[in-house]
Amino acid sequence: MSSSSPAYTGFRKSRGWGVGKLGTRGTIAVFVSIFAICMSPMLGSLSFTLVLVAVAIPTLFLTVIPFGERTAMGHIAHHGRWASAGNATAWADDVFEEVARGENLPGVLAPLCPIKVEDGRGGYQCLIWNRRTGILSARLHVSPVGLTLADDDDALQWVTNFGGLLADLGHMPLVSAIAFTAESAPSGGVNQRAYTVGTAAKNWEDGRLVKDSPQVCREILTELVSQSRATTAEVTCLVTINFDLKNAVPEPKTLAEGAAEVVNMLPRFESSLAASGMTVTNRASTGQTIRYLRAAFDPAVRTADFSQDDELWEWADAGPLRTEESADVYSHDSGYSVSWLMKAPPRGVVRYRQLIPLVSPGRYHRRVSLVYRPYSAGEASKKVEDEVNAGTFRRIWANKTKKDETQRDHDDRVKARRAAQEESLGAGLGRFTMYVTTTVRNEQTLAAACSDVEERMGQAKIHFRRARKAMAATFAASLGVGIEPSAGLSRISTERWGS
Repeated sequence: MSSSSPAYTGFRKSRGWGVGKLGTRGTIAVFVSIFAICMSPMLGSLSFTLVLVAVAIPTLFLTVIPFGERTAMGHIAHHGRWASAGNATAWADDVFEEVARGENLPGVLAPLCPIKVEDGRGGYQCLIWNRRTGILSARLHVSPVGLTLADDDDALQWVTNFGGLLADLGHMPLVSAIAFTAESAPSGGVNQRAYTVGTAAKNWEDGRLVKDSPQVCREILTELVSQSRATTAEVTCLVTINFDLKNAVPEPKTLAEGAAEVVNMLPRFESSLAASGMTVTNRASTGQTIRYLRAAFDPAVRTADFSQDDELWEWADAGPLRTEESADVYSHDSGYSVSWLMKAPPRGVVRYRQLIPLVSPGRYHRRVSLVYRPYSAGEASKKVEDEVNAGTFRRIWANKTKKDETQRDHDDRVKARRAAQEESLGAGLGRFTMYVTTTVRNEQTLAAACSDVEERMGQAKIHFRRARKAMAATFAASLGVGIEPSAGLSRISTERWGS
């Protein structure tokens, strides 16, 4: 990390000790098959050997040899699950129902349940409990200082402190993941106009500024509001911390004990985020969480007046009235959404300004969520050691087969050794992924919105792919409400907290 240009590096995809592109499981399957075929003649039955060869070759072809991102069997299973779902991904909340649906949200959001708890400061906050995984999530509204006009020394300090925050997560077994969500939407100047006129002038009177305000102030404010109405944006930044209380010692027995454990840990995160350049403005309340989800499903209500008391909002208000998922588009109430997920980590050095094109406001609504899942300190040392041994195994295999080591394998082995060295010096180790969602109200502008997002992805130099046939789940994962597809969407009762 250079003091004049702070950056992140060392990103690599976990490969295991598989040969080539086969991976660990594929390599084991190939070696076991070859060993079985070679040993079968010792049984004295040629017909058994021929049957074994006839079964092993097509099986390996379907389950081991990769075709693009998946094996042939993986492609068949993926398309089969989508075809068998039929119309099960559609959702309708009609006025008349024979069977009440309760207060569940659609799809993978169904097990979420809001919990209103005291924040220890005389107020209340909302925790989200995933009843299918046992994860308890706390959402913090933050206001990043920003790097556009920041001094390089300050930026270096924020980057360093952020790295320290991620390293500390390895010593917090309760933390399952932490998600950073940045959402921007063109506001059309409605919120900006209300703030400028209502706050600066302190009052409205029959749609005009109060008469006792100075004339020059009224003229300046009126001109500024009229000129900037089409260029303003509504930006929301959230940090969601997912807690797995199954790892707590002692394990909380009740929901109240679990909520108290989470609330007690939040001040530590608030201090760390502030040192990383993100000021925590408030902890999300139940009403804020409901309004956030409602606006995600129904973008037409973004300009509505949401100043009502939180007590007037119910969890059922957070969900959509209708949704329908196709292979490439997720339609919900007044919006149409397309989502992407990260395909591969960035190569080389990532500068601290690299994500600015992806998270900065534009003409269309966009939501970017970065999810980081830390390894515990004990798991991290074992993981980096396994990756170093895997790189050594591939090099030995290349020598035994008299093949030159590829440059990619060499670079990967160097990165693995560097990661092991950094971990021994106290650095954290974790897995991360990113989700991007764009939403429009007019389906005819969806293609333009997608082009805008993909152009920004190219500027950020991160490889994404569209979440075809998984739009609804990826849309939910990008919301930052405790949905972690990479960690599984459900757990058995013996492995989840609160069951």
